[in-house]
Amino acid sequence: MGASTRIISRVEEVFSSICLGLMVVIISVQVFQRYVLQSSLDWSEELSRYLFIWAVYVGCSFATREDRHLEVTIFRYAFGGKLAKFVTIASGLCTVIFCGCASVWGFQMVHFLAITGQKTPALEVQMYWVFLSVPVGMGLMGLRTLERLWGVVSGRIEISRIEM
Repeated sequence: MGASTRIISRVEEVFSSICLGLMVVIISVQVFQRYVLQSSLDWSEELSRYLFIWAVYVGCSFATREDRHLEVTIFRYAFGGKLAKFVTIASGLCTVIFCGCASVWGFQMVHFLAITGQKTPALEVQMYWVFLSVPVGMGLMGLRTLERLWGVVSGRIEISRIEM
């Protein structure tokens, strides 16, 4: 793994972790405000939801790097030997195609939202910032999948040695 790949991996991991950590803090403050102080925050649930969305989409790329997507490992271990390699490559290609389509359509949606100027209800932030998570996360996941596919095809990654 190259230096740039390690940096991107670390950024994905840290970004997702920060989003999840902030989400926990915000929800905890909201619970305290609502049940102890009898006063709700208007923006906390919305911000937590958007942080969760970003954490999931960026986390998908990190999970791909770690080979932790369940659908791939189930099929890979259901078949043995050369068939397992074929199934891994086929599922990887399907994933790349899906990620590519999701990225393109996601950028089209972001562009549409930027033109229309829609804002979030409570935070009044441009809605395209929320939807930008789809093309960014799916684009990174597609690149990670291509990276893993190249490792499998080139023989650098052996299917039998990939751990669950």
